[in-house]
Amino acid sequence: MKDLNPKSLFIPENSDSRQADKVYIVIKGDELLIDNVNQNLALLNADQYKWSGMKIKREYFIGYLDNYSLYALELEMNSPFMEETSLRPFRSLLGIMPDNYFIICSRSVQLVEWYNKSKFCGSCGLKTSLHGVEKAMYCKECNNLIYPRISPCVITLVTNKEKLLLAHNKNFPSQIYSTLAGFIEVGETVEEAIQREILEEVNIEVTNCTYFGSQSWPFPNQLMLGFHAEYVTGEIKPDGEEIDVAKWFHYKSLPQVPPGRISISGKLIENYVNKLTKKDLPGFT
Repeated sequence: MKDLNPKSLFIPENSDSRQADKVYIVIKGDELLIDNVNQNLALLNADQYKWSGMKIKREYFIGYLDNYSLYALELEMNSPFMEETSLRPFRSLLGIMPDNYFIICSRSVQLVEWYNKSKFCGSCGLKTSLHGVEKAMYCKECNNLIYPRISPCVITLVTNKEKLLLAHNKNFPSQIYSTLAGFIEVGETVEEAIQREILEEVNIEVTNCTYFGSQSWPFPNQLMLGFHAEYVTGEIKPDGEEIDVAKWFHYKSLPQVPPGRISISGKLIENYVNKLTKKDLPGFT
């Protein structure tokens, strides 16, 4: 198997015009094939795929990885695996695989799911096919194009000077606290979505929404837009539906939070804490 190179360049593309040598990752639902030897993503060359004995539903062109054409292989439900390989949930590989391979897997998993859910036209009900140029499913009957779904979400760290507002979602494991998040509704601006979600979830009003960064979160198809926001008014009152606990925490005494290396929530927290920590250093102005 090919080694995972953290410095490899991945370029997403819709069609394989280069026709270069191929490499493959293997997907079954939300699981990825891993190499049991190094406990990381299995990246196969053409010969390994040919002699693997695996039963493949379909090959999906993903883009270019260095000088290779990269494809995702969708396993049949009853397919055997290659020797010294197994399937592992995508989430379990977060923080283990190189960041550039997370992007590859994110794109691959979402495209496979999109293809399987877009085989028929939502307008006329007839069967669709892959468009020849665009990354879209095409209905010849009514010229309908069905693009992969991307769901934009806001995820926001609310602060009040040296305190951070963190919440526990009912679906979180153990006692992990995180920033507040929610989907952008039709017709909303990003800023309106931030203010609405925070007010709905914890009864807090905010201002000065400042963009921080974004992260593809393919569980199943979110694009997380990260922001900082400042507290204005309100007493914390969790909605009880998604959020069961929400509290102000001093930046020097935080609860367990998501790690920054795999989560934009963690990066938002780390970024703000680092800024406050620098202010405590002698000579800092």
